[in-house]
Amino acid sequence: MTRMKRVLRTIVTLLVVVCPLQLLLDRQLQQNLAVPTVTIQPVEHDLLMHQRVELICGGNKNDVSRTFGAEWSHLCEWKFLQSLLHHLHKGNDIFIVQIGAHVGFERNDPFANGAERLLFNLTQEEKRRVHWIFVEPSPPNYKRLVKNLQGRSDWCNLTSINAAVVPDGTISHAASMLFHSFSPDIDPETGYDSRSGKKLPAWITQVSGLSMASLLFNKGVFQRRGLNFSDYVVDTNVTAYAFSKLMEMATGGHVPHLVLIDTEGFDCNIILGISNLSNYLPPYLIFEERQCGDKRQPTFDYLGEMCYGVHAIPSTQNAIAVHSHNETCI
Repeated sequence: MTRMKRVLRTIVTLLVVVCPLQLLLDRQLQQNLAVPTVTIQPVEHDLLMHQRVELICGGNKNDVSRTFGAEWSHLCEWKFLQSLLHHLHKGNDIFIVQIGAHVGFERNDPFANGAERLLFNLTQEEKRRVHWIFVEPSPPNYKRLVKNLQGRSDWCNLTSINAAVVPDGTISHAASMLFHSFSPDIDPETGYDSRSGKKLPAWITQVSGLSMASLLFNKGVFQRRGLNFSDYVVDTNVTAYAFSKLMEMATGGHVPHLVLIDTEGFDCNIILGISNLSNYLPPYLIFEERQCGDKRQPTFDYLGEMCYGVHAIPSTQNAIAVHSHNETCI
């Protein structure tokens, strides 16, 4: 019995020592196994971001311009995709507002081609957090725009607003304004005129506005085809909003990540009307600067005062403005 007691005592001693040690080792093992989920995630995110950026920005500047448009070569240069993907990774929503969208997704659209490639490579959850808002005042153009958006409903959250946009301070609330455009007899995507049976440039119905200036500039397009210009001008009352009110409606009060403006010569007026204290100054802005006339340089200067770097985009009518977060900026 004495020998048996010694054996039992030894076993108990071992249990007292070994069991806590094993528990400690198990805990340590669990901690070690948990480490990779913390350290690998950022690496995986960086790799995924790099792969997505490369899908659009991977070539040289000329390759990007040929494939997606010159505007995208500048968006790539100024890290637009990295910024957008970073915000999505943090769980934020992205708002892109396109003012003067016409019917959307056209060959000369400065954003659509690259955006399609980007959106097709996002997860469904990410797509739900990308809000692309199209603003178009012309009733026939807007009707076709809505149809085109419905056909691409799986891209992201695509929405539209049928309205014109005017500078802040012009009106204090929604107002009815006279809007000039060309006849709905002209197909807004092909330029085919069902009235005469003649083909006009596909872009002709993009020419419209609160002023007749851009329409009159293209009077010769009709005359060269033996058509009476005046017969094709249509005046319509449309709803207009000041820029900041439109942004509030479009984004629900969020700062847009990118704003595109194409209002046939009115772009610089809109920009010059934005307060430097506005809640809707986007990090990225693309606008048509070639038709701004004597307001072009003041617009570039004003954007510079608001800490934007402004760059005219060669071979296009557009400029890109990228906001700096320098502490000395407004």
